[in-house]
Amino acid sequence: MENVITDNVLEQQEIKKESSIDFKMVTFSLAGKDYGVDIMKVKEISKAGKFTFVPNSAPYVRGVYNLRGDIISVIDLRIFFNQPAKQSGENDLESMIIVRLEDHVIGIIVDEIDKVVGISSESVQPPHPLFGDINIKYISGIAESNSRLYVILDVDAIFGTKSEEVVPKETLKSESLQDDAPSIESVPQAVSAAIPDPKDRSDRELGFIKETLVTFKQFYSSAINDNWIKSRYSQWFEERYNKDQSIQLTGIDDAENYLSSFYSPYTNMLWSEDYINQIAQFIPKVSSGNFNIWNPGCGKGYETYSIISMMKKFRPELNLKVHGSDKDLISVASAPGLLFNKNSVPDFYDEFMVESNSGLQFLSSIKDLIMFEFRDLENLEVFSRLDMVIIRDVLSFLKEDLQEKVLQVILENLKDDGILILGKNEILPDLNGWEDISENGISAYRKR
Repeated sequence: MENVITDNVLEQQEIKKESSIDFKMVTFSLAGKDYGVDIMKVKEISKAGKFTFVPNSAPYVRGVYNLRGDIISVIDLRIFFNQPAKQSGENDLESMIIVRLEDHVIGIIVDEIDKVVGISSESVQPPHPLFGDINIKYISGIAESNSRLYVILDVDAIFGTKSEEVVPKETLKSESLQDDAPSIESVPQAVSAAIPDPKDRSDRELGFIKETLVTFKQFYSSAINDNWIKSRYSQWFEERYNKDQSIQLTGIDDAENYLSSFYSPYTNMLWSEDYINQIAQFIPKVSSGNFNIWNPGCGKGYETYSIISMMKKFRPELNLKVHGSDKDLISVASAPGLLFNKNSVPDFYDEFMVESNSGLQFLSSIKDLIMFEFRDLENLEVFSRLDMVIIRDVLSFLKEDLQEKVLQVILENLKDDGILILGKNEILPDLNGWEDISENGISAYRKR
């Protein structure tokens, strides 16, 4: 029998492939070949030129560079590896990767910086004499990604044994920074030219941050959240710069810290009465009949219980039904039995809850109005007509094409004048079919 691989199998293989990514590298080109360095060694990337010359230094030393007040050595990696290096004009800017080693920070010039590539460390092969144009001791491994072969360089091996040869501290002190040699103070024009264009640098750094947010938190940059990402980057840069920390995200903790201000109020907890009053102003003005609400990404059910309590308080005459869905099967399965500590529940919910030996829980009459269901947004079914969709912070954790698909399904299944509420830092980039009615920090839209 012919072995047929279904789309589902291919999809599962792709998911498995993505989940196995545990090594990130910044990739670049030298003499037409692809290289990479461990992103954990990269402090930032930049464009720079007119470096301050250091007399009596090795040919591959381009000089020193003022990195926001710190004087760092700059190495032309092409010359270091005896590769061809095009002659740059006086005002040309070079592509530079700034690496942080144990004792110092060094700028390395390459032909062109490409992007961040994520791979499984298990796929990295040992170096081979085939790559004879670079000493094998400087190569930590070889890896393939998207049909491109990358030579992974060991920056510790390259610069660790040559730190004194690169730009000796004595040279910096006795030659480059004395009155009779070029110095930062004596060549202000060179210094100002050596500082890279802030916009160019920030665009590249922000691009890397977007890619690592996908890797560490499956957070996808798009027009829905791009305004927030850029605003957050400005804060992030200042925070990290003041602490002399790398601008780039080096792990899950950094990614969580970066996203800490993204989430909407009362995430994973019952909404406060004040917040309920803010959301309630967007309830569609329906006089009677069935009223259906969809709450994707309901998690353990805190948000869904908040929604139904709001509706019972403000529109008890309606025939209510709330569909709470999530791809976390355990959370959805446990939501109907959710228990609360009495001290953690706002007084607003008193009339909707009952006390048991184990704690407070919602009345059966409230639970009967909710349908908790396991649902993956990648496999959407056609819903019954909806009056309201509350999908806070969920779209940003979907790939961009899936974001568009989900929004289209919502638009098609909302009744006229139906309401869509997104996360506080999410917006609808395309208002075709929508009216923006956002107010008081609530991102809300009405179907036209």
